[in-house]
Amino acid sequence: MNNAALFPPDAAPATTPSDSPERPSGEAAVSTTGSPARHLDGERIRSCLSAACRGWQIEVVDATGSTNLDLLARLREDASHAPIVRAAMQQTAGRGQRGRAWQSLPGDSLTFSLAYVMPCGPAELAGLSLATGVAVVEGLSDLPLAAPQALGLKWPNDVLLRGGKLAGILIETVPAGQGRIGVVIGIGVNLRHAADVATRIDNATAATSASSTRGASAMSAASAAPPNPAIPVTPPAALESVLADPDMSSVLVALVQRLSTMLDRFAHHRFAAFREDWEAMHAYAGAPIRVIEHGRDILHGVALGVDAQGCLRVATNEGERTIASGEVSVRLLDTSSAAGTSGAREDRR
Repeated sequence: MNNAALFPPDAAPATTPSDSPERPSGEAAVSTTGSPARHLDGERIRSCLSAACRGWQIEVVDATGSTNLDLLARLREDASHAPIVRAAMQQTAGRGQRGRAWQSLPGDSLTFSLAYVMPCGPAELAGLSLATGVAVVEGLSDLPLAAPQALGLKWPNDVLLRGGKLAGILIETVPAGQGRIGVVIGIGVNLRHAADVATRIDNATAATSASSTRGASAMSAASAAPPNPAIPVTPPAALESVLADPDMSSVLVALVQRLSTMLDRFAHHRFAAFREDWEAMHAYAGAPIRVIEHGRDILHGVALGVDAQGCLRVATNEGERTIASGEVSVRLLDTSSAAGTSGAREDRR
């Protein structure tokens, strides 16, 4: 993930990994806090999902390296295992977009992955991460939130709450036979203690910056890149600000129910069925933004929406540009310090 803390990812074969002590199917993953709301109750989760996800495997474990990696391994072994939901109280090697480590503590965030086989090829998955974002917002809105209207989506993979990063999405794929592709969707949601998450992010960023500085000192003047403008970190947000003492199991159930519906609909209608909903949830719609790639601004403009493939549409002084996902990040633009810099730095169409 980028900043906020979360992202499940990856997995192991049918046997339980040695670092993933999964309890018997009727038991819950142990919580270090003792509060029922801060642990995953496997039996209750399976019972609540029995109708919406009939025939799905629902796995709850205390710890694993990465739920995404676990499920990718499972699909490579036998794609017929899917659909599978794998949730962990703790992930020791969880990661997000561009391989970034996510920051979380057991009970403070919900991290899980979902494996599914789509009857299509890779090209037809365009927009799946955006459709997933729609399902996450809908699932969270099914809970008794004090301010569901405060939820929004930031292109391409983030769920925001009052402008802070509440949840992130990481999607990975694996071949699953002729005309089919295995999809693993990793999701992380910050439930509590956003300030603690921010501190861990700051510490991780400082360590990375120090390492980069030491590496840069060894570069020649000719090869060293000019200094980059500061890239603001999207501050983390936590669900507890709009839902008192969020219950991990209830949040998981609400999200998986919506994801189940979304995946079936996406399989039949692709992203076209979600485009209008995504744009209604677009947190930066009509706002000035900066598009950043590899730490450098490549485009300034006004966020318009998305096209039929889920690419971001941006209005610039030179006309409309379309941004594909890849290694790109989006931030709100501080217009007071951006005079004369609007327009396309590079056409990403």
